[in-house]
Amino acid sequence: MNSGKKEKSQTSIRFSGVGGMGVILSSIILGKAAIYDNKNAVQTQSYGAEQRGSKVKSDILISDLDDPSYPIFDKVDILVAFSQEAYDYYIDSTHKDSLLLINSDLIDKQLKKRNFYNIAANTIAEELLSKKITNVVMLGALIKISKIVSKESILKAIKESVPKSYVDLNFKAFERGYDYIQED
Repeated sequence: MNSGKKEKSQTSIRFSGVGGMGVILSSIILGKAAIYDNKNAVQTQSYGAEQRGSKVKSDILISDLDDPSYPIFDKVDILVAFSQEAYDYYIDSTHKDSLLLINSDLIDKQLKKRNFYNIAANTIAEELLSKKITNVVMLGALIKISKIVSKESILKAIKESVPKSYVDLNFKAFERGYDYIQED
């Protein structure tokens, strides 16, 4: 029976890649943006002892609930994979309706799935003359597709999360990732 009340929702997101790709920063930026949109966000991260070059994941739960649970997921609603290693390792953490975003420059997959997006993130970052912004390109695509947070909130979170000298470059990277996704 419909009581006329909007159901509260939660969305689980896993960013994955290898150390040095900005996986953790992506989830921190997204968490801040969720808070700016008056949502709750809980984030956790794990990485190998080497940090650079080892497998990294960062899970975030964005929720309308007042008391979201700690983000330990068997299956995630959204998987954002920055590298082949991460894709191969974490693809089993998705369910049939999960949204998948992959960096198609580093991942060799062409799935015939409605919720699957290839993002040429490295190519876009190289066009902007910095591989360090690949993560923000992916974030732009994620926001355009999922609309999990507002564009205004994510831009505010980027501005507050990166060094001042890199804000404009990160804004450009976000916009390029955002514009890469075509509306249906």
